[in-house]
Amino acid sequence: MGNQAKAGYEKYQKPGGIHYVPVWRIFGFSGANMAVNLYMGLTMIMSYYLNGYVGMAVILASSFSTIMRLWDGVTDPLVGFLVDRFRETEKMGKTRLCLIAGGVLLFINSFLMFNVTDRLPEGALRPVFFIIFTLIYYIGYTFLNISNHVGNVCLTNDPKQRPILSIVGTVLVRIMRAVMQIVVAALAVKYGSMASAQLFHEYWLIVALIATAGIVIAYISIAPKDIPEFSETSAEKKPDIKFSDYLDVLRYNRPLQMMIVTRATDMLANTCKTSAILLVLYGIAAGNYKLSGGWTMYTTIVGLIMMALGVGAIGSRFGLKKAMQIGSWGVVVMDFVAILIWLLMDPKTLNLPGYTNGYGEAFSGFTAFTILLFLVTVVGGGFQMITSSIIPPMIADVNDYEASRSGKYIPGMVGTLFSFMDKMISSFGPLLVGVGFATIGFADKFPDLNTPYSFKLLAVALLFYYGLELIGAACNIVAMKFYDLTPEKMKEVEMTIDEMRRE
Repeated sequence: MGNQAKAGYEKYQKPGGIHYVPVWRIFGFSGANMAVNLYMGLTMIMSYYLNGYVGMAVILASSFSTIMRLWDGVTDPLVGFLVDRFRETEKMGKTRLCLIAGGVLLFINSFLMFNVTDRLPEGALRPVFFIIFTLIYYIGYTFLNISNHVGNVCLTNDPKQRPILSIVGTVLVRIMRAVMQIVVAALAVKYGSMASAQLFHEYWLIVALIATAGIVIAYISIAPKDIPEFSETSAEKKPDIKFSDYLDVLRYNRPLQMMIVTRATDMLANTCKTSAILLVLYGIAAGNYKLSGGWTMYTTIVGLIMMALGVGAIGSRFGLKKAMQIGSWGVVVMDFVAILIWLLMDPKTLNLPGYTNGYGEAFSGFTAFTILLFLVTVVGGGFQMITSSIIPPMIADVNDYEASRSGKYIPGMVGTLFSFMDKMISSFGPLLVGVGFATIGFADKFPDLNTPYSFKLLAVALLFYYGLELIGAACNIVAMKFYDLTPEKMKEVEMTIDEMRRE
């Protein structure tokens, strides 16, 4: 290696095997996570497109989402293995490879799925066309998702910086989700229905442009750290990576086992928060779906402040494990209170400045329902953001632990094993929602803006919006009892890896 190249990577190193990165690169690389969530958002409203233009009934449309997530899970181990077998160079690392492959596949296939399918002749051609390109779409999604796992490992292992990874990524993703919910609600009102081809055409364009910009910025930000010096345990001896390593990791990496339990239960709850559930809560129970966009923005901003303080203070001082425990207990309490508020008070009195309530009345002051739900949503949302945002740096720690345990840096395999198990469980979310609606009489068509209110609809929405999240948080609390990567343990891990690199 030349002196110039050596000086280029040594400037990011600290004593004790710690390496860091300028904070602006952490901000920039979070564009990859933003892009992943934007493309995931397309699939969260996909059931309306399937129901309206691909010709699938409610149960079948929900089952399709489940099957595709299972397919997504199946592709994870294959792609992860290929990524870790890829021999990095200074010019092309594993993270940049994943960003390019994921970005290109997602852009092209999402265009074909949501801009071409509805223009084809009705009949068998539409579902066949849609299914083929959806299968390729999820391969692209796997590549882009892996880029986050691989990139977080080589970006920094500084215990003071890894919590920042979660703060920056979550703030950006949550703000973008709130903005996109406003966009979806506005488009639904503009075109008169969620099941509108024009809605999907316009929404796709917005998602694709923003996601592509995020991927390009992430590529630029990760480039100087996406090199072998920060992603191998030895510069001389390359470990023999085999597909059987998956079984070894799953069997002996206890921290990863606990993270799988934590993430899978949380993601199951998250995938059940479909656009149909939001529509029932705000469009039917509260009586004004347009209000959902403003409500999401108001509560997200305050919740993000709480999350940033929580992850920054708790994560940096007491460690990531303690942050997860505190966040999970907060979710359990706040979700229980939120369910009581929706059941015991009048949702149609929900209102914000600039909107009308469910009775068509202009804003004239904050009602008791609005104030209480706002407080619970903000506090509960802050706690929930802590639990979800702490996952990326925890998985980065798990990758370092695996490298110290086995002598192999295999972030692609560890990350995809994590996401594979996560997706196997969480893939049933959309199907569960479809079954829930079907049991109360919506077997052929999802509830829409003109659907009359019923207590059964509210009960189903509360179960899938709050109930499963509460259960998932309880599972987190149990899992953390067996997660032993404390700050002290991680110091040992990083020193072990540093010794391996010096041999």
